[in-house]
Amino acid sequence: MRKFRSAAGLLALTAASVSLAEPPTGSRLGGRLIRPGVAMTAKDVALASRQMAQCLYETHKDVALALLGATDNAYAEKAFRQLSGEVTCFNLIPSNEMVDSRIVSFPRDVLRGMLAENTLLRSRDAVIQLQPLPLQQKRYLRPWFVATGRDSSVDEMGACIADTDPTKIMRLIGTQPKSAQESEAFTALGDSLGKCLSAGTTLHASPEALRAALADALYQRVRDPQSSLAPTAVAEKHQ
Repeated sequence: MRKFRSAAGLLALTAASVSLAEPPTGSRLGGRLIRPGVAMTAKDVALASRQMAQCLYETHKDVALALLGATDNAYAEKAFRQLSGEVTCFNLIPSNEMVDSRIVSFPRDVLRGMLAENTLLRSRDAVIQLQPLPLQQKRYLRPWFVATGRDSSVDEMGACIADTDPTKIMRLIGTQPKSAQESEAFTALGDSLGKCLSAGTTLHASPEALRAALADALYQRVRDPQSSLAPTAVAEKHQ
């Protein structure tokens, strides 16, 4: 058992605490920072961060769902900051036998994705029921885009893949970060990424940021399946 304490501004794990915040300017797509304590591998960082997100989901579920359901940036920011305070988590992996001091900062977009993964892994039946939809020559526009903290082109690509290839996203989020299985799942998504990314747009996203965007988009489709069928502003997709 380990206790987490979060203070507005930074998601931190120490021997007894965790808190939440945006990373430094310029690292929005770069994931998380971990300091101080024992040096950790990239895989250790990814797994520890995933555990923290799971703990936040389990202890602040209402706030986590409010963040994922936000369609207003100010409301999303409020929910993001509310994911703080004293919490107690079980089964956390320590850095080593002597030191358990980690400070991690999540960008909002990456935390959203990790929270979305927690809901999707508990909603496999709902995901299985989703049918792949044909690729549309239209913009994939959704009201939740404004609350993610991502570039809209990334969210649009995610919504497109969630509509046309939901099974492959689910396969991705079923893998461990930084694993060979995750790499294989990303490779399997290659065609969908190419079809759904608007022409002229270059994707600059770390694997964790891309994974987060796809998980978020699939969660949003499961949460509101009709959003994929509702009329949207038609516009030619330049492909």
